[in-house]
Amino acid sequence: MTQEWNIVVCVKQVPDADDVSIDPETGTLNRSDAAAVLNQPDYNAIEAALQLREEVGGTVSAVTMGPPFAVDVLETAVALGADDGMLLTDRAFGGSDTWPTSLALAKISEELDADVVVCGEESTDSSTGQVPPGVAAHNDWAQLTYVEELEPKPEDDELVAKRDIEGGHEMIAAELPVVVAMVFGTNSPRVAGLHRKIFAETDFEAEEYSASDLGIEEKVGLANSPTSVGGMDTADPVPREKEVFDDVDSLFEAFEEEVV
Repeated sequence: MTQEWNIVVCVKQVPDADDVSIDPETGTLNRSDAAAVLNQPDYNAIEAALQLREEVGGTVSAVTMGPPFAVDVLETAVALGADDGMLLTDRAFGGSDTWPTSLALAKISEELDADVVVCGEESTDSSTGQVPPGVAAHNDWAQLTYVEELEPKPEDDELVAKRDIEGGHEMIAAELPVVVAMVFGTNSPRVAGLHRKIFAETDFEAEEYSASDLGIEEKVGLANSPTSVGGMDTADPVPREKEVFDDVDSLFEAFEEEVV
């Protein structure tokens, strides 16, 4: 490992959660019905990656897998401060679930000689949280999940994390290379400056990789995705009883009766 770290941040283009709908026949998202935006937890991942670069030096490379127009989220990452961006785009990737997706991200992270890979804890369009651990598993790298704070130890080739666990927190150190999943909302993402926005929109060009470039053309796509939707139903609204109380004492008495 080097004293200056190669930091990779994984980002994803997702449908705007306010507009998303689900196809009842296929059980998949109607992505065309909603505007495409950067996955919200990925803003926290980008901020964490940039803070690491400020502390130890090195580079931040944003990577995403998707169709050509997914380059928009790379432009967002570059506008926020990432040094460059890589787009994994290929028809072979179509239909990939978390297993081949994490494989593709693992391969590009290995290609970039990553010391640290930073991800949001989950994506808002699937919410599985499986991709960051999957990247680590495919590469046999260390992983830190549910991370709220990071403390780099470049002199020891280690990254220390404050992790959210049930009932409290724990501090844990991992040897590099390591994959990190940042908790949504754990930091305050910076605002992109005007000059960076202009650079991202006019001068930045993403480097593209196909499945064959990564040597995984036979391991991605729908055929290599074990996830299947067994069925789905629309939940009917449940009527709720309402009662208005004139004062706090009456409300407290009602709570006591329910508890008893």
